[in-house]
This record gives sequence, C-alpha cells and structure tokens, in this order.
Amino acid sequence: MIIKVFRTFLLSVVFAGLSFGSAAIERGEVRYAQRDVDAFNEVMALVAGDSEAPMSELVIKMAKHFLGTPYVAGTLEVEPERLTVNMAETDCILFVEMCVALALTAKDAEPTFDKYLDNLAGLRYRDGVVDGYTSRLHYTSEWIAQGEKNGIFREVTRECGGRPIAQKFNFMSTHPASYKQLKDSPADVAKMRRIEQALEAHDYCYIPKAELPGRIKDIRSGDIIAFCSTVAGLDIAHIAIALRDGDTLTFIHASTTAKKVIINPQPLVTYINGVKSQSGLRVIRLF
Repeated sequence: MIIKVFRTFLLSVVFAGLSFGSAAIERGEVRYAQRDVDAFNEVMALVAGDSEAPMSELVIKMAKHFLGTPYVAGTLEVEPERLTVNMAETDCILFVEMCVALALTAKDAEPTFDKYLDNLAGLRYRDGVVDGYTSRLHYTSEWIAQGEKNGIFREVTRECGGRPIAQKFNFMSTHPASYKQLKDSPADVAKMRRIEQALEAHDYCYIPKAELPGRIKDIRSGDIIAFCSTVAGLDIAHIAIALRDGDTLTFIHASTTAKKVIINPQPLVTYINGVKSQSGLRVIRLF
C-alpha cells in the first residue's frame, strides 16, 4: 500500500508547543526531529539481519530497546494535524504503534526512514491518509480493524475464549470539551459521531477479567493486548505488548504510573484485577 504522505522538504522549522527539544523538520504532512532519524537508524542497526524473524519477536526486541522512554501524554495534539514522529517520549498506543511500525520496516528489503513513515501513517490514519483530526484512528477498535485489513495482525480474542460484548462508541462525540480539536468544531464532532456509528455496526468480544486466569495460557509473547474500558462509550483504556517469562505472563507498556516504558512488575492477572477502570482484554496477534 502506498501511503499518501506528501514529502515537500522544509528545513529548520520549530513548532511551538512541541516537546521535541530541538528544531523539528516538516516534510509536507510529516513532523519529526533529527533525533528521531538517529533513533530509527540505531534500532535498524540493532535488528540488522533479523528480517526473517517473526513479527512477535521483532516487536518484543523493539519494545525492550525503548525501556525507560518517558511517558508523555498528548504528544500528537498539535495543530495542524500532521504525521508526528517522536521516539523520545510516548504514550501507551503510540508505544505499541511505534514498535509495530519499526518491526514492519525491519522486515523490508530496504528499511528506510521513509518506509517507517509510511508504516506509521498506515497504522495511525484511516487508509494511511492524513486529512485532519478526524482522519486519525482515535478508537483502538478501528486501529485494530485497519491493521487486520492491511494484513499486519488479526484479533484472536474469540480463539482465546472471548465472549461477545455490546460495545458502544460515543465518548468523543459526547465529550467534545475534552478534545481541543473538537470543542469548537461542531462539524468535526458530527464526523466523529458518524465514525462511532460505523464502529457500532461491528461485533466485538472480550475476555472478562474474572475469566483471565483460565485463558492466559492462550496469550503469547508479542501479542498486543488491549485492556477494555469500563467508561461508557469508550472501547479501550490501555494497550501493551504481552511478554512471557516462563509460566508468568506480564507485559511491556508505557506506564502512566511509572511515567516511562517498563516491563510490568506484576503478572497480567494481578495487574488487571487491581484496575477498576478495566473490564477485560482483547488479544491481537501479529502475522
């Protein structure tokens, strides 16, 4: 798939409000800093020769490389909407997205930064096209569906013992004041509502957390695990990469508590049982 990201090269552009720490570079629809190019090259050198490795192994290797990366929320919330790359700080979905995009690029015969940008856009934006705030895949369920459509991974929740869930989507359209791009834009709120309604036309399942002890044996290292939200109208509260250590299943994630990327010190079941805002899991397996 050719990602429609225009690449008109402009040098030395500083974006107010970004926490890049150095002048960022704008290339049409792309926003990044030289340190991101350096970080990309470092990762590609780390996995040189691993292009035949399974995606799950590559993603775990990427994730461990970024242990300690600071957790920072809102790094994408800069206007105008552009493909933003920031390898120096992350949140939970951006961490998983970065690791998957890097693994996809590492498997390419010519793993260039341009191809990484294409892979990142293909994960983050509807059909890989940056076209305003509502073109970003804000609901993780749509992010999962697009990754499945593009042959990157498939959801295996049902195979892991999942049961149907009546998932509703309306949080963004009913809480526009929580999103600076929506609060003064009724047209974009209406767009988000149409997106939500389209998402509600699909079937979903999850593994309730009470049933996880009997189901975790089916979750593999390198699986993407999405923690279902108890908030009305919101599908996913958190996302991470599963990691097995012998018989113990835990995960690597950008932790809001630790404020950095960590291997979670608690087993998965212990963790989720301690979080009231999470009702269960969805499991996504990389090809």
